[in-house]
Amino acid sequence: MRHLFIRDGILLRSILVTILAFVLVGIATVAYTMQIAREQAEQQSRVRLEQLLDTVQSTLRVACFVKDRELAREVASGLLSNTEVLRVTIHENGQILADVQRGNASPISGNEPRGSLMRTIHSPFIESDVIGRIHLTPDPAVIEGRIRDDIIDRTLQLAWQLALIAGAMVVTLLAFIIHPISAMSRNLHRMDPTAGDRLPVPPGHGNTEIGRLAGDVNALATRLVQALEEEHALRLRGELDEQKYHAIFNNAESGIFIVERGGRIASWNPALARLLGIAGAEEFAGELQLTALSWEKPEAVGELIAGVFATKMPATLDALLLRPAHAHRWLNLVLSPVGNDILQGVAHDVSALKEAEAAARRQAMTDPLTGLANRASLEQQLQSRIRQHHQHPGSGFTLLHVDLDKFRLITEGVGVPAGDEILRAIAGRLSATVKSNDTLARLSADIFAVMLQNLNDDETIDKVIERLTGSLRQPYLIDGSPIQLTASIGITLFPSDGSDAPSLLRHAELACDKAKASGGNQSAFFDPTLAEAAEQRRHMENDLRQAVREQQFVLYYQPIAELANHRVAGAEALIRWRHPERGLIPPDHFIPIVEQSGLINEIGLWVLETACAQLAAWQAAGSTHYLSINVSGRQIPHGLPPAAIADALARHGVEPGRLAVEITEGILLNNISEAQSWLHAVQQLGIPVYLDDFGTGYSSLSYLKRFPLDTLKIDRAFVQDMQPGNSEHSLVEAIIAMARSLGLKVVAEGVENAAQMKMLGAMGCHYGQGYFLSRPMPADEFAESAKDIDRRLAMPDDGR
Repeated sequence: MRHLFIRDGILLRSILVTILAFVLVGIATVAYTMQIAREQAEQQSRVRLEQLLDTVQSTLRVACFVKDRELAREVASGLLSNTEVLRVTIHENGQILADVQRGNASPISGNEPRGSLMRTIHSPFIESDVIGRIHLTPDPAVIEGRIRDDIIDRTLQLAWQLALIAGAMVVTLLAFIIHPISAMSRNLHRMDPTAGDRLPVPPGHGNTEIGRLAGDVNALATRLVQALEEEHALRLRGELDEQKYHAIFNNAESGIFIVERGGRIASWNPALARLLGIAGAEEFAGELQLTALSWEKPEAVGELIAGVFATKMPATLDALLLRPAHAHRWLNLVLSPVGNDILQGVAHDVSALKEAEAAARRQAMTDPLTGLANRASLEQQLQSRIRQHHQHPGSGFTLLHVDLDKFRLITEGVGVPAGDEILRAIAGRLSATVKSNDTLARLSADIFAVMLQNLNDDETIDKVIERLTGSLRQPYLIDGSPIQLTASIGITLFPSDGSDAPSLLRHAELACDKAKASGGNQSAFFDPTLAEAAEQRRHMENDLRQAVREQQFVLYYQPIAELANHRVAGAEALIRWRHPERGLIPPDHFIPIVEQSGLINEIGLWVLETACAQLAAWQAAGSTHYLSINVSGRQIPHGLPPAAIADALARHGVEPGRLAVEITEGILLNNISEAQSWLHAVQQLGIPVYLDDFGTGYSSLSYLKRFPLDTLKIDRAFVQDMQPGNSEHSLVEAIIAMARSLGLKVVAEGVENAAQMKMLGAMGCHYGQGYFLSRPMPADEFAESAKDIDRRLAMPDDGR
């Protein structure tokens, strides 16, 4: 047990604290008991004195009433026989009848002792009359003695009680708390948690705080063992990871290194040594500087290091390492901060990626078919040449826009592979013609561009163009057959014709368009009026879009006469633009722009809808006239689908045979398969198909049997110059004969007099159309005009 009473032991501390608590409680209790005992003793003394006065009350009344001093003194002496009374004083209306004090008592001086009693004396006959008073003074010494004895008794009793309670508490504390805790402490010192030892719960404490404490200690021991096991596993894993890291560090394909603030490489792996082409650390004696390597731009590497230290953020850089004895190598450097003065670096060889990117850039700037520069490359070179001119003013340069004439027709004839072979041959001829410092580019399928350096003299330019066109005109052999090409060339001069690349290219294209519009196979210099015309076209396109929105278009109708029956059989619907400022505009002034801008589809649907409405009106009026509408190649096949035509006819209740569509030979040549499919679908609806402007196209006769056609319209160029016996007469006659042999009807356009009408009738032509019959007219004039034409054609001398 001695170990329980050590100075810092829990038992000694508990006993001392318990004794101290009981001493403090005892002192407070004794003080409270003394106060209560004193008050009770004084109260009891007063009660006894009151009882004494009650016993002598009647005697006092008589003594005071008769003023008998002797009787009063006897009463007073009798009262003094009580040990608690110290003094008795009896008054009778201001005079003292008796004043007796205990003989052995000390004289009273100063304030009256506590507990003094004063009572009035009434008359024995009249109760309300006060005849005197008596004053009893208690003996303080006697009262204090009694109080002291009472307090001592109570204190002794309380002390024994507290001592017994304290002893019981100490025994209880020792038995039920200190001893179990002491046992737990001994067991805890001997316990080995890692061996599976756990703290036993003291008997009788399974559900007490001590038992729960033992359970908490055991749970903590279990967690401690688990933590130790996890720490051991982590340590083993860390050792394995460190071994793996060293293996990765030494065997990694990427270069790994540590860089200090000054740029010194503190350590590196073998992969970095291979990337840098160094033998090892001994070669540099530990002083390998990253910025001192043979970089193409070492200052960029230094800025990379400084930037990472400054921002505390990772950064990367692609740097070219120059190796005189080997091929140069691109390295991707990635630096990351790992301390105040240390960076971790990783280097990757990205040479293959850089080469691929360079190849991709070259491919993006090169035409894949010919190997020439493409449009993007040409624009860059133009801008570069323009910047050089501004920095060092000197002579300008010339830009040529070379457009092969009718190359698409040739491609459709010989096939795409043969066309590509021709384009490669053209690129070779152009390259052989220009100088090495000139720039040659292919802008699109059959369009090339040439930038002639330091060349802006007209005479010299003409000589160069003559060499170019002469070279291009030389025959190209495809499968043994010669093919000859021509080109239209637009010419712009820098800086007079434009100050930037887009302007120069656009102006060269406008000049080329001028050359092509003049028949092709020639060149044209840019003229500011071409740009003005292009601007006018742009304004007209804007006006056309507004015209579509506001429906400013109107259809005019030109009669078509049946020559055998001498009557109007139908009409051709011709669109007009009723411009709010410029008046009525014919189609040849705006249809090309409509086709280029894409508005042709919307306008074409409007023409279809209007023509069907007009046919419905004629049909309601009892007229049997048919109506033909012109269809552009841009409308086939999606701009004017056959389903839309069928829907319009059905909605207006028009018979399909009364509507005809007129196409040109260009439609047949643009996309043969799509044209054939569209024409077959239209013909299956019962709609006749007219081939307009026959005789002016390319190889027209070879297409007559391949496409579903109903009628040929001979171009007015042949009819208007037709005279008996001339070549036009023979050609028209041959066309009519050929058409009839193929089962096709014929409409002759451009009939301007009766003689031409008579000759066409003699040739067997079916229909005639031209100013001789009537000019195109509004719908409200057509009925009367048709009657007038019928009357004129019916006259026997008409045309004589």
